[in-house]
Amino acid sequence: MRAAGTPAMGPDASAIVVGSGIVGLATACRLAETGFRVTVLDAGGGPAEGSSRGNAGQLLFDRVSAMGSAGFLRSLPASMADRSQGLDIWGLGLPGRWPWSIRFLSQCTGAAWRRNTAAMLELAHLSKASFHGFIERHPLAFDWRCPGKLIVHPTEEALAAAARTAEFQARFGGRHVVLSSEEARAREPALQGGTRPIAGAIHLPDAEVGDCRAFCEGLAGILRERLGGRLQFGTRVERVRHAGGRAVAVETSQGEIGADLFVIATGRAAGTLLPRGAVVRKPIVGVRGVSLTYPAGDVAPDLSVTDAGGKFVVMRMGDRVRVSGFASFTERLEVAPEEIALLRAKAQALMPEAARYDEAPEAWAGLRPQTPDDLPMIGRAGFENLFVNAGHGSLGWTFAFGSAERLLDAAGLAQ
Repeated sequence: MRAAGTPAMGPDASAIVVGSGIVGLATACRLAETGFRVTVLDAGGGPAEGSSRGNAGQLLFDRVSAMGSAGFLRSLPASMADRSQGLDIWGLGLPGRWPWSIRFLSQCTGAAWRRNTAAMLELAHLSKASFHGFIERHPLAFDWRCPGKLIVHPTEEALAAAARTAEFQARFGGRHVVLSSEEARAREPALQGGTRPIAGAIHLPDAEVGDCRAFCEGLAGILRERLGGRLQFGTRVERVRHAGGRAVAVETSQGEIGADLFVIATGRAAGTLLPRGAVVRKPIVGVRGVSLTYPAGDVAPDLSVTDAGGKFVVMRMGDRVRVSGFASFTERLEVAPEEIALLRAKAQALMPEAARYDEAPEAWAGLRPQTPDDLPMIGRAGFENLFVNAGHGSLGWTFAFGSAERLLDAAGLAQ
């Protein structure tokens, strides 16, 4: 059914998607499946060169949670005093980030956390169905597994709080089990011999893992080879040109390109291309994360494991092990040697033989596009044929296909 205010598109309608990360490519593929001639534009040299390149590789469709909460505020002093946790919020003091910070603080209440988490779970469940439907129609290799996940906690108090959170999330679906320390170590043998404190764990049996970069490369291939789409790299979009209440073209470093429908999916940079009066517009800041990818060790983990006390993740992708951590409100992308040493030391203390820690890792840093309420901008953006799909934070892969479905619905294209 066509949404009110959305002009009917002809059988040979064209669409431009700006951005070739996981959100942009999922959106492009779904648009192509509805019959659009899709062109993806990106300033980089290939797909997934930004936040999608080296992320934690988790697909947590049943147990996502908003960052903003009263508990987050209470934990800030201890987290900031302990630099080993990798949380750095000093960048929020810059004047340009004050609008984001003020709106984020308004979300740090129990009521806001419950509202935002419920909305995130609804989007994640939609995404799970769309994601699996797509890979059934278009099989591709990306080291996908469904091994489940452990979230280990250092104290009984932290474990009890996590269990209460999981009970709230369970109202919306999914499964979890609370495990003792001994049960957690038995469930994941890679934890044996570790020295990190573990009072117990939340076990999520339905959690999935994979290589997001490989998945994006696979989507790019499907779009080009099976769905008739185009990908044009090295093309920086500078402005959306409009006339008569419609977007008519994008002005790029390679000239002007017109289309019938436009989608901005450029993560934290999306705001630079949106009209100021767009209803869905929100401030976005980049939250820097770091990942280290090692060859797998003698006892590589089966499950994805989050150490909640240390704020890092260890998971296996094929014959590699990825360690991910840090949440810094900064624009810096280089990975410092001391950051590598800190993340490696924490992972080795948790899982001593999970990876070949003596080898130099593939180090990556990216800026996750975070909105104040953790909910992405999805919908019409000022003009009747201009849409935005951006601001997914650390859950871009988890939300990507659900966000694409929401965008199709907003454009009156839901099937």
